[in-house]
Amino acid sequence: MNTFIFTATFILLSTVVNQGISNPAIGFSAILSQNTYLENDHAIVYDNVVTNFRNGYNRWSGHFAAPRKGLYVFTCSVRANSKVGITVVIVHNGRPVLRIASSVYSPETGSGSVTLILKKGDNVWVKRLGHGRHIEKHYNYFSGYLISAEI
Repeated sequence: MNTFIFTATFILLSTVVNQGISNPAIGFSAILSQNTYLENDHAIVYDNVVTNFRNGYNRWSGHFAAPRKGLYVFTCSVRANSKVGITVVIVHNGRPVLRIASSVYSPETGSGSVTLILKKGDNVWVKRLGHGRHIEKHYNYFSGYLISAEI
């Protein structure tokens, strides 16, 4: 009986330790702390960093750089701060991958999520696309986390 418990515990601990080494946690969440005017082709800089585990998010550039290869999920919300709607896009290494819009007709928040396979050092960020330039504090966020490094 004791041998079984020891073996089962060892297998369980080995699995947990191995998962911790091969599939570590990586994640960030950042929010805008002030109303922001968006420039053309610039990343939105989410300055209030809530979580930045493994330091992949750069609060000065607004870019996330993958600390390791893997399958990641990114989410974003956008809310305009004017009578003009706004569209933003999640960008992966310069390639637009997901558009997210906030309506002009009511103060609605648009949001979206995308799953991406990243190599170590790949960059993901959010930028304005087309119309609208003003976004509202507290309602705009950018977040991402590693699902699996086993790809």
